[in-house]
Amino acid sequence: MLTQSQFSQIQFQAVLNHYGTFYSIMKAIHFVDNVTVQLTSDGVKIIAEEAKSVQATAYIMKNCFSEYKLILPRSTNDDDEDDPCTSFGLNLKVFTDCLSMFLGGDYDSSLKLLHKGEGAPLIVVLEQHGEDDLVTECSVKTMEPLEVLDFDFEDAHVFSRVNIKAPDFFALLSDLDRFCEEIEINLSPNNFRLITLGELHNESNFEITNSSDMLISFNCTATSTNRYKAAHFRLVMKTLALGSKIALRTNKDGLLGMQVLIETGDNAQMFVEYFIMPLCEGDETMAEEDTVI
Repeated sequence: MLTQSQFSQIQFQAVLNHYGTFYSIMKAIHFVDNVTVQLTSDGVKIIAEEAKSVQATAYIMKNCFSEYKLILPRSTNDDDEDDPCTSFGLNLKVFTDCLSMFLGGDYDSSLKLLHKGEGAPLIVVLEQHGEDDLVTECSVKTMEPLEVLDFDFEDAHVFSRVNIKAPDFFALLSDLDRFCEEIEINLSPNNFRLITLGELHNESNFEITNSSDMLISFNCTATSTNRYKAAHFRLVMKTLALGSKIALRTNKDGLLGMQVLIETGDNAQMFVEYFIMPLCEGDETMAEEDTVI
């Protein structure tokens, strides 16, 4: 356990009274072993990226924590306009294995995170509240932060903004051909169309009209068609199963952004934002099956 003198050296300390949702999010973005953690004055960001083609960022906002203290390092660059933060790399499998120790059963469990600064391990303190309060402490080795792409949507280049009820969109994606290799998204001012493309050239077409009950809002200024790996959508579904709303955006380059809003039991919200790079343009195809929603 940490001694009193070691506590005085802590630069970051945060407490989640109920961390079940946080654990589920960490499991959902565990499609790579190593992630980058950024500690900011607004909360914690955990970034997972694979092959520069898909990126997931979990945002655990400051108001999700019952306690949040962070001492940020002073910037030595006066021209640095980025928000100051402390960053380090972390093995997500080891981290989630630690979190899983006190989950399950009828008892509430809380999570405390502690970090002393650059090069120090992340201390994970779990406390199970019940007849016999149990406490365990894990020390997770950190590493240099990974280089990740900085995806940024400029408002002038955003072609579409679509807010969808997450349970409905999850159900729609679940109905797609699980063996398809690519998904084509066709957005126009009138509708939102998904086309699945399989290796045997089988296709199915799902159309969501701009008046569909599953839509919260629909704003599309130009028609666009882009293809993406179906495997990347399957990654998003793990988070989508937890969400209440998904905000979808595309830009002029076909970059797809999907932000999933996740409600917690403490009247707070967590977000996971995905960025998916489009595939190169393929041959023009026609749909064999057509389903309108």
